Order: sequence, then structure tokens, then C-alpha cells
Amino acid sequence: MGIEVSRETEARLANEARRRGISMEALLEQAMSERLATGDVAASELPLWHLGDAGSLHRRDICDDVG
Repeated sequence: MGIEVSRETEARLANEARRRGISMEALLEQAMSERLATGDVAASELPLWHLGDAGSLHRRDICDDVG
């Protein structure tokens, strides 16, 4: 798998990895692990929508293909 980043971002990552004496992959792994440890990963959570008091819903209440 690959990701596309700007040359500036790639240079910043490379400089930081070099400064720490690790590979860019290890640097990114550390960053992801730190975010997971602090619970600062909004993308891993399902959204919570407060839509009021709807009560119990059945598929027929939501979908048009149910008779």
C-alpha cells in the first residue's frame, strides 16, 4: 500500500526520522501508536447522532423496499 504526500511533507518526515535515527515507516508507526494510546483517533469511532426520541425502529420504517 502507498500514500501520496507532498514533497515538503515527505522531506519533513524524512528529517524527523533521521533526527530520531529511525526509518520513516517506524516514525509513522510511532505516531499512530501514540494517537491510539491517547484515544485521539476520531476516525476509529462511529459517529454518534442525537436525533431525538425516535423509539424503536424497524426496517420497514427506514427502507422503501419492505412492504
